[in-house]
Amino acid sequence: MSYPTFIGNFEGDFLVLTDEEFHHAVKVRRIKEGNLVEVNDLKGNLFLGEVLKIEKKKVLIKPLEKVEVKQPNYRITLYQCMPNQLSKVDDIIEPISQLGVDRLVPVICKNSAVGFQEVEKKIPKWEKIALNSIKQCRRLFPLIIDKPIKLSNISNNDDLKIVFYEKEKVNKLKDFINGRYSSCSLVIGNEGGFTEEEIESLKSKGFVTVSLGDYILKMETAIIVGVCQTKFILE
Repeated sequence: MSYPTFIGNFEGDFLVLTDEEFHHAVKVRRIKEGNLVEVNDLKGNLFLGEVLKIEKKKVLIKPLEKVEVKQPNYRITLYQCMPNQLSKVDDIIEPISQLGVDRLVPVICKNSAVGFQEVEKKIPKWEKIALNSIKQCRRLFPLIIDKPIKLSNISNNDDLKIVFYEKEKVNKLKDFINGRYSSCSLVIGNEGGFTEEEIESLKSKGFVTVSLGDYILKMETAIIVGVCQTKFILE
């Protein structure tokens, strides 16, 4: 049986919901005293609890037991080139959160029509979407969203480093199926794609170009397909 999930913290022996979580619980989900709910404390714990008291601005919950949540033994970082319409990113935060992406790094590439300040202004909204999404998918921690970087500044030591490239005709993700990876970085372009110079720069840092199939996909579709295929490899 599933229970409504909220984000709260301990005050003494009780879990407490305040502010937006109070509103969500009382006004939206209309919980009552005696109801069972789950509470994520954002410290790696999920608790099943009983609503003891609903006050004017606070909900008090008695923790009954800690809920075991299976965590993946790998992490995925998505380097996403920013589209011309940043509202498109609003729509991808929830699905990539549900799919288990650990970190989103906004990337400014040659074909990006937006700048660093425009992207940074959107980050609080994206973080709020990411935080709310963990209540639906039972993640213990929300998707981490970094400040934007230039594509030329991408650098990491992950076990598997992939750039999905529409001009790649040979390499497929299935080629990596027999490997063992605990960390993976994915680079996905925007509607303008990558320049040859950018691809060569990524290759020099250990990234491998991989095809997502015969068709050229929209950014939003490429993200979902790419992450899903990657999870299959990692799991």
